[in-house]
Amino acid sequence: MINFNIFKNILLPITSSILVSLIVSGCRGQKSEKEPILPIQNMVEQTSYGPQSKNEFYKDKMAMRPPLAGTVAQGEEKTNKPLYVGQEQSSTEQNPMWVKNIPIKLDMQIMKKGQTNFNIYCAPCHGAAGNSDGLVTQRAGGSIRPTNIHDQDKINLPVGKIYDAVRNGVNNWNMPGFAAQMNVEDRWAVVAYVRALQRSKTAKIEDIPEDIQAKNGWSKK
Repeated sequence: MINFNIFKNILLPITSSILVSLIVSGCRGQKSEKEPILPIQNMVEQTSYGPQSKNEFYKDKMAMRPPLAGTVAQGEEKTNKPLYVGQEQSSTEQNPMWVKNIPIKLDMQIMKKGQTNFNIYCAPCHGAAGNSDGLVTQRAGGSIRPTNIHDQDKINLPVGKIYDAVRNGVNNWNMPGFAAQMNVEDRWAVVAYVRALQRSKTAKIEDIPEDIQAKNGWSKK
């Protein structure tokens, strides 16, 4: 019969040390070509089905389940095309129809946000006023010719097409897209600011609200 004190004071610590050593030695992080020991197999060996295979569990016997209504695949754009893509809802890849009106509510905060982002991402090439005279353009010595946003063909562009340029870039990424740097609202804010810059070239005193005209002494009255 084993003396309890001997077991408690000698054998138990030795046995515990051996067990701990075995456990630690199994977690050394060394790679092994041997297959791991898996006591619980039901998480490893599971029933699986191939494409278009049959599954008796469902009433329609189809293993491939249709997506739930309204499901959007990961990485794909949202379903609101005018807002997220800049195209009409009925637009197609073969026949894109660009929106003509900015689909977010504009206020001074949005315009200032657009100015800030334009100055960060656009002005280095296009210039602060969009005249294609940014510092990068000047230092390139004429080898870079970004768009002058005041050219008539650019003024005639629908806002959706300008949004697409901000989002995806143009000319095979001679101008990169800025979707990673700006969220949807920020992109539309830049579009709104571009439109404001374009309007600044052709604006008349009559376009300014009368109260602002009077406040600045511009009123003819």
